[in-house]
Amino acid sequence: MPSLAQVVEELTGAYTELKRYLGWKLNDSHKAADIAQESFERVYHHALKGKVARPRALLFSAARNLIIDQGRSEQRDQSLMEELEQQGGEMAASVEQQILHRDQLERVAARLQRLPRKRREVFILARIYGYSYAEIAARMDISVAAVEKHIARAVLDCSDLIERDDPAGAPRK
Repeated sequence: MPSLAQVVEELTGAYTELKRYLGWKLNDSHKAADIAQESFERVYHHALKGKVARPRALLFSAARNLIIDQGRSEQRDQSLMEELEQQGGEMAASVEQQILHRDQLERVAARLQRLPRKRREVFILARIYGYSYAEIAARMDISVAAVEKHIARAVLDCSDLIERDDPAGAPRK
């Protein structure tokens, strides 16, 4: 077993070779220098704690392990970024949909306000509150035929809104 001084001497002798190897392997001299330095530190601390039989081999093994760890970390980061981008895109689409639906609802509400009072009441009772035509007729003291006519006219009055926009807000053909 080599002494600590011999281990340090062998490590410093292999350091330049390790940096060249890592530069070739990573194709990035800055990452290569960082990994070489961290590998050197790990092997040196290991040598301080006990005996190191083959310092050069341990140095290169530590460097390979750090490359693998760094690759995993970068892959994890990339996956996280892709997931965040996807969620951001979905959230943006959701917000856009909400805005389009709100705008459409505002146009419908404005149009309903312009309908004659009785026609508007009949339409709202039928389409929003779900009353049957017979229930509306009894409630408003009009005939079922009158309810049908009010509903038909209200739908006709609002039909240009329906023809102009589909639920997503895109013009219909």
